[in-house]
Parts: sequence; C-alpha cells; structure tokens
Amino acid sequence: MILFSHPLVSSKTPKISDFSASNSSQNDEFVLVKNKLQAVISNARGVKFVVCNNLSLAKELQSVADDYLFDSKIALIVKSDEELSLAIDARIDAVICENF
Repeated sequence: MILFSHPLVSSKTPKISDFSASNSSQNDEFVLVKNKLQAVISNARGVKFVVCNNLSLAKELQSVADDYLFDSKIALIVKSDEELSLAIDARIDAVICENF
C-alpha cells in the first residue's frame, strides 16, 4: 500500500483535482471520482491515482481496476488510523491521510 500524508511517513501532500468530463488534462496525477465510469475514463486519460472518499466505492473501484488491469492506482481518502486499517483489509492500492 502507498501512503500519502501520514504523519509517520515522509511523503508529498497530493494535489487532488475533481473529475471533469470537459477537462481532459493529462497532467492531473490525482483525480477525485464519484463512480466507476469516471474511474474508467480517468484511467484511460493516464491519471496516476484515481481517488475516492468512501470505502464502499474504493472497494468497487479496486475490483474494477484489478479486473481490467488499470495503470492507475486506486486511492482512498482516510481520516484516521481506523479507516486506514479498513483500507488495508480491503486491499486498496493507496491511501491519502487527511486531518490526522
């Protein structure tokens, strides 16, 4: 698992962009999505991390990413070590720690 912004791990704080159908910028590294369709499109655009903010969606996206061999990694925004532990159990590619 890749950890971003955890207080015990030195890493950069990612700049997360919202998904936009009209924005096809290939420069976005982290894109916040709301559903599977946005995740598939983001992967096709070459986004490095497809980001979501709830575990249920992250599990769904991780399954799609694994089945279709996404180049993008799935990242979940978490607010506590408890949520981080749940993401580990769900085998999510990456987490972005927020407000730790």
